[in-house]
Amino acid sequence: MAARSPSKPASPRRTFLYVDDNEAAISVARAVLAERDLAVAIAADMDQALTLARRKPPEVMLVNLDLAAVGAASLMQILRANPATQAAPVLALGKDAAPQAAIKALEAGFFLYLVQPLDATRLAEALDYALEFSALERSEL
Repeated sequence: MAARSPSKPASPRRTFLYVDDNEAAISVARAVLAERDLAVAIAADMDQALTLARRKPPEVMLVNLDLAAVGAASLMQILRANPATQAAPVLALGKDAAPQAAIKALEAGFFLYLVQPLDATRLAEALDYALEFSALERSEL
């Protein structure tokens, strides 16, 4: 009887990169992401995020705009100039609940704008939408 080698669990095919230093928001994100076949990378700042993205390009990103040392438009320019992040839909997370903040983020190139505190239901909906969009984009290549 041949010995069976233990099978390795399948590794997630897609990576979600979350840039935030708020532990409560990170906990919400982890709970939502636990239900999906995603590897989760957490970065406390943009430098760390770009380092992680180079190792494994993210399928989707969520960025707390309050951590960025630059404005939303400049941040998107940085992300789109980097080969590891240029194709990923980027969700913005901000404190400003005014419609103008969302418009500004969308005009800068963010995929969606979420308001803090991070809501699990809203994140799940946004994530599903971004993953669907990303899959469609990849299928057209």
